[in-house]
Amino acid sequence: MTEKVCGACKFHLERGVCPKAEYKKREDNLTACLSSDPACELFQPKHKKKDEKEEIKVKHSPGFSENSTIFEQIADGKYVFGKDFTETPVFYVGEDTFQPLERCPWPLATKPEAYSSSHELWTEVRSFIYDHLFLPSAELYDVLTAWSLSTWVRELWSVVPYVFFYGPIASGKTRGLEVLHRLCYRGILASNISSAALFRASEEWHPTLLLDETEIYSKDTKTEVIGLLNSGYRRGQYAIRVKQTQQGSELEAFDVFGFKALAGTQGLAQALESRSIMIRMIKARREVLRLIDEKRATEIRNKLLGWRLYTFTSGDSSDLSDLFSEGVGALDFGDGRLQELFSCLLAVSNKGHENIINYAKKIYEMRSSEEKASEEAEIMEILSKNETINEKNIALTKDIAEAFNSSRNDKEQWKTSSIGWLVRRLGFEKVHTHTGKGWLIDKERLTYLQQIYGITEQPDTPSPEKGQKGQKGHAQKPTSDIDQYFPEGQYPICFICHKPVGNPNDLTNIDGLPCHVTCKREFNARKEAPT
Repeated sequence: MTEKVCGACKFHLERGVCPKAEYKKREDNLTACLSSDPACELFQPKHKKKDEKEEIKVKHSPGFSENSTIFEQIADGKYVFGKDFTETPVFYVGEDTFQPLERCPWPLATKPEAYSSSHELWTEVRSFIYDHLFLPSAELYDVLTAWSLSTWVRELWSVVPYVFFYGPIASGKTRGLEVLHRLCYRGILASNISSAALFRASEEWHPTLLLDETEIYSKDTKTEVIGLLNSGYRRGQYAIRVKQTQQGSELEAFDVFGFKALAGTQGLAQALESRSIMIRMIKARREVLRLIDEKRATEIRNKLLGWRLYTFTSGDSSDLSDLFSEGVGALDFGDGRLQELFSCLLAVSNKGHENIINYAKKIYEMRSSEEKASEEAEIMEILSKNETINEKNIALTKDIAEAFNSSRNDKEQWKTSSIGWLVRRLGFEKVHTHTGKGWLIDKERLTYLQQIYGITEQPDTPSPEKGQKGQKGHAQKPTSDIDQYFPEGQYPICFICHKPVGNPNDLTNIDGLPCHVTCKREFNARKEAPT
């Protein structure tokens, strides 16, 4: 018997409409091919033996994207593909038959729609976020808009940033995830999911994972989740796990690369925070919609799906890749980690481009301030004053500890062993003297570290007030983004203890919110404490 199939994609006419055919109706394609009409030149006769049984490999999948082939599941159990948004109940790639998932764990688009311009699409997404979510900074609306758009073209990026909403209860963290759930590509709101399911879902579906209340996981599960997060921000990294089979233990590699957003009342490990856009949530100071506008969300998802299909079928993906490289150049003020966080966001941005760059600068300045306000920086200030260094360039640990603890209450006092650990981290050589343990302070290294921590030696000049010989000290604290908002002599209220910051040298911030240096130290200690 002779059966009509497509010679390129092996599409059997009896199953539906060939993606390569000009005619869209099944009966028209059959008639055209049987009458040798040149509607589709790819149709070729295939001879089968009577007893030959065709093996069909069926894969249940929400979609596929590889090389020039891309299709995506929509509502009503169908796939859609191409610039003209053609619908089909099944799709064939080589010898594989793809069928839609019976139940999708994320909100589906009903039908992809064309958008008039990228500016209009940007505005619709941003307005949806603004109407449903209060954020502490205006730039963050553009940051989350770009993040949401970037998830729809995840194949273009080699590194992706995480988003982490953190703050007290009822501050909008969960609402942030709910909004992203409606806008992101294959967003799974995973508030109750096992670690094994997380790994398997990431491997099979490549979703955008939205993890709510990360602190509720058990100790073992939390370790697995952190492992997934550590391996999931850079393409090509795999999470390796052991699985038990009848033959014994086998290693299994999971591709967990993709966008992820988290929410919790406690902070993440420092390594994960550096890979995340940290958003400290506060209670809303304006009215937002109490219920998610589902109809509006579906309309936006339809346009986002149309944008995804058009981007990968029209050649626009190469333009976005070029913009990704340009984004790296626009972030030359920061380090490599900062460029990894924001480059893909700048590639898809248009109206929000400047706001995203400004927010990236704020994060860079905040991290620089944190480095200068760290315990190591305090040690450097003490050493730079030369009060603890003798004529042999040796500083005793007990003298450094005494100076370090002079401004701390009894509960905040550090042990000399902990102080020694900090000095060793700075790279100085340990020595033993007849008066106690100490450190050889190499002048070249001291000067090098002073430059890193923004500390300069001042010349010995008489004090204008006392007429005495001045001491060497550190330079005036550089102006931060917080200082710009307050006139000289007027300092803000610490958002942790709710008391005014009376000393400008004691002023720092957490995600742009002003606080005392000591309050920030206590806050970070509580955040890093084991649960």
